[in-house]
Formats: sequence, structure tokens, C-alpha cells
Amino acid sequence: MSREAAKPVFQPAVLTEEDVCRRVRDSVLEQRLAPGTRLTEDKLCTVFGVNRTVVRRAFLLLSRDKIVHLEKNKGAVVATPTPEEADEVFEARRVVESALITQAATRATPADFEGLRTHLKTEKAALAEADIARWIRLTGEFHILLARLGGNAPMLAFLEQLVFQTSLIIALYGKAGAPSNCRGDDHERLVTALEQGRPEDAIRLLTDHLNSIEAGLDFVPRDDTQDLHQIFAASAG
Repeated sequence: MSREAAKPVFQPAVLTEEDVCRRVRDSVLEQRLAPGTRLTEDKLCTVFGVNRTVVRRAFLLLSRDKIVHLEKNKGAVVATPTPEEADEVFEARRVVESALITQAATRATPADFEGLRTHLKTEKAALAEADIARWIRLTGEFHILLARLGGNAPMLAFLEQLVFQTSLIIALYGKAGAPSNCRGDDHERLVTALEQGRPEDAIRLLTDHLNSIEAGLDFVPRDDTQDLHQIFAASAG
């Protein structure tokens, strides 16, 4: 008698601490996870279907990036930058990104610029589809992609932290109706300046870009109660 072949059993993938970090980081970049939100171990274990060890390791990684602050026996709280810290973040971004753009101007290849323009098309598509959360995340990721062309790993790691902190700052202090995120074709004009060998113009465009975002802030924090299940379900995939 022939034995019926055993059917494979498909089980949902088990999330790692890096997966949990990615979900939290994406939610921060998309400005859906508000500063000051408490992330308890029990809650995240339930949300992500993981054990406490995974959540604790994720908390450590997130605290390293200054996305959360750890509180003994209480879990973690999403960082809440002060107005003074916000000013320091933008000042640091102007210095670090300008230096990385200068380096990128001598290192970037035609393939690198093609990759940046592909990303810009993805940004525009997200905006055209009114997928605002995704568009916000993509505009933040653009700065990281551009900085990566500079070839300086320590400066890139620092900038990644600054980009996450900027998202928290905008989520906390962004004015309703103000251009708190990236404006129109700022990114495209910046890439064009670099591609045409005009790094000074690229730095000027970057500085104006960051100044505009900072000018759109109102240092009165918003008080929002959030549903973590809804937030992280949207960041899955």
C-alpha cells in the first residue's frame, strides 16, 4: 500500500529581535509611534508573538539607537526629545550630512545616482497613492541612502540615529499644515546638483531643506494615546 505523502505544515515565521527593531524603527520613521509611548514587555510579547528574551534584546538595540529609553522593571519608553535636543539634532545633521555629501561627490558612480533616482520614484509613487506613512519613511530613508555614498561608516551610523530622532521630533513638535517633512522636489534637485558635479549647491540645498523642516516645528508637544496593535500591524511586511 502506498503511503500518502505527508503534507508540509506551514507555520508563521518566528520574529527575531532585529525584526521587532525594524517594526519599531519603521513606525518611528513613519511618525506613527509617538514620543513618550510606553512599550512594556508584556504588550510587545503579545503584539509580536515573541518571548520576553526577544523583546529585551530588541529594547537594548533600540536604546543603542536612542529610539527608546529603558526604565528598570518598567520596559521602555519611546524617546521624547526636548526643544534643546531638537536644535542640537538639526545642527548635527547640517554638519554631518554636509560632510558626507562632500565625500559622496567624489565617490558616487552613475549606478549610485540611478539607485537614488529609483528611490525618488518610489517616494513620488507613495505620495501619489496617498500612502503618507510610507512616503514619510521613504523621505527619511533617502537621507540615509545618500549619506551611504560618502563611504564613512561611523558618520553614517551617527546620521541614522539623527534621522530617527528627527522623526520623533517632527511627530512631537510638527505644526499641523506646515512643511515638517521633505518638500516637493528638494531631494531631486539635491541629487541633480551632485550628479552635475556641484557639491556646493547640493550642500546649500540640503541646508535650506533642513532649515525649512526645523522652521515648521512648534515646541508644544502633543498628547496622544496609541494602540500598539494597530501601529505595528501597519508596519508589518
